[in-house]
Amino acid sequence: MMANSRAMTFPFLKSAYPWLMVCCGMLFYCFNYFLRVSPSVMQGNLTQSFHITATQFGTLAGLYYLAYTPMQVPAGMIYDKFGARFVLCAACLIAVVGLSIFISADSYTMAGVGRFFIGLGCAFAYIGTLKLASIWLPPNRFGTVAGLSTAIGMVSGALSQKYLTQVIEVFGYQDALRTALIAGVVLSALILLLVRNKPKSPHVSVEHPINLGQLLSALRCVAANRQMWLIGTIGCLLYLPSSVFLDLWGIPYLKSVYQLSQKEAVDISSYTFYGWIISGPIIGMISDRIKRRVMPLTFTGFFAAVLLCIVFYIPVNVSWLSTFFFMIGFCCGAHPLCFALGKENNPIQISGTSVAVTNMLIMIGGAIFQPVVGKLLDFHTVNSIGLDGLPVYSPSDYTFALSVVPIGVAVGIFLSLFVKETYCESQAKAKDEAIFRPITNKTLCPKTETVN
Repeated sequence: MMANSRAMTFPFLKSAYPWLMVCCGMLFYCFNYFLRVSPSVMQGNLTQSFHITATQFGTLAGLYYLAYTPMQVPAGMIYDKFGARFVLCAACLIAVVGLSIFISADSYTMAGVGRFFIGLGCAFAYIGTLKLASIWLPPNRFGTVAGLSTAIGMVSGALSQKYLTQVIEVFGYQDALRTALIAGVVLSALILLLVRNKPKSPHVSVEHPINLGQLLSALRCVAANRQMWLIGTIGCLLYLPSSVFLDLWGIPYLKSVYQLSQKEAVDISSYTFYGWIISGPIIGMISDRIKRRVMPLTFTGFFAAVLLCIVFYIPVNVSWLSTFFFMIGFCCGAHPLCFALGKENNPIQISGTSVAVTNMLIMIGGAIFQPVVGKLLDFHTVNSIGLDGLPVYSPSDYTFALSVVPIGVAVGIFLSLFVKETYCESQAKAKDEAIFRPITNKTLCPKTETVN
């Protein structure tokens, strides 16, 4: 409470304090990103340690998403019910516990359990950040925060891969991950110290605690909105360059297809992060300024699909790879606008639930396609077994398996033509007095909400 009282005393702290809380959410998202992308640089170590095939490796990494994805709806509802402070702190500690299990695992099963708990805790990271933004910041800053959060997460992803590549070579993957345990505990304490659930100002509209019946009604409201399913599907497909390529299979692909070393593959892959980092906040701010969500999403997605097809199907000189991957990342930077579209297609009073459903649909891509790529690798390979008794995958195997990425992005762009523009305003308004009494779909979700 001391930090909060000081914020109320000094004008500068009063205006900066909401952004400070949002930054706590962003730090948790960075921690989440570190944990998410870590298997991409540990494929060889994990494969040797647990003697697993590509399918098993993809499944192990995908267990993160198996926990992360279905928890999006409960996470959003929990935020709507209990607020951000204790939920965000507890979620961070759960991720720390999962990391501890993963580090100490001496079997494939235990590593999978740890990976599952990491995903369970991290499921609250991005939603918590956007929840804080929707409560503490003006509505016209939501797109900016969504883009900025993604950009900062990408910074964490790029730095994490570089850090892990260097440290793993010297100490092994277990010691390389141990420093993250300390960081997670410190971050949990920081969240508990700084984050507050709602503003005290009577001039700020906030969400009041709601009961289980109202939470279920909010979920029915979101599920009944056909635009939400369309937005979620598009978001899932447009996020495949990250959830499938960057998060897991990109570095093995570059090493196999372009015969790069681990360090070279990480360096080139990082340029995708850099492009995403730069474009995320820029496109978010442009979207807020021009009051359009769909147009920038479709426009940049089209170029991302073209660039991906060039990289996958046309031989590219290695010296140009960094430029191509930077441009791909830049074009993918509009992806956070899917969260803004999901939020603005539902009443503001259930913003946590609506953003959670959007994130759940988006993250299904990682849960499904990470193991699928591994399965396609094992299906397509015709090479003999290596000296270690494990399959050897050729460049054509990786190109075949990862074709799901450019094809998925192309399909997502086509579907975006059918999304209704929100003009940066909620298209489904609900009266404050109606939302917090026992409600039905009729009172909370106007019929116009489900019209394409």
